[in-house]
Amino acid sequence: MYLLKQIYNKSRHLDDMYIYQFVNKKWLLNEVIQVKNGKGLFEFVQSRPIQLDYAIIKINQPYRNILYHFYPHIKIIIDKHEIIALFNTLMGEAQDVYEEVAVSIEQRCHAEYFNGDIRFFIHDFYHMQSKTEAIAFYELWQKDLPINDKKISKFVRVMEFYSDEIINYFDSNRGTISVFTDEC
Repeated sequence: MYLLKQIYNKSRHLDDMYIYQFVNKKWLLNEVIQVKNGKGLFEFVQSRPIQLDYAIIKINQPYRNILYHFYPHIKIIIDKHEIIALFNTLMGEAQDVYEEVAVSIEQRCHAEYFNGDIRFFIHDFYHMQSKTEAIAFYELWQKDLPINDKKISKFVRVMEFYSDEIINYFDSNRGTISVFTDEC
């Protein structure tokens, strides 16, 4: 079994692709390659005979499509921190705002909780116990969204496009690769 984990290298403006192999119930780092874009990833996977079973990537359509092309049965995961980063980008919010909401959400007394506020949705969504619960929660949340809010609309479009990869987080969090999604 092989796993690819993408980590952006800010100093070089490249993606470090960590390739792990599952040996004796442990993930061992096999190789680190650097790619600049989809072309670099394409050339790498085209030239390597390994069979990737899992990939943890950023929100990146070219990488996603290349991996599915070469490995139709791969399980791609987009970690929850990527979704939080998307929220931060769209809303111009800082991480501490998300954390403040997470602390106060237990009371659910905020009017925004019931008005489609993405901060509350993200927190509750990633605290679901299963894929089924997460999907049902997402569908329920969508029913009450204001359709004229451009930021929320963009967030929902990303959630829809990457829904399989986002939902795969719930499998990874309880399985063999939980160590990778917990550390992100």
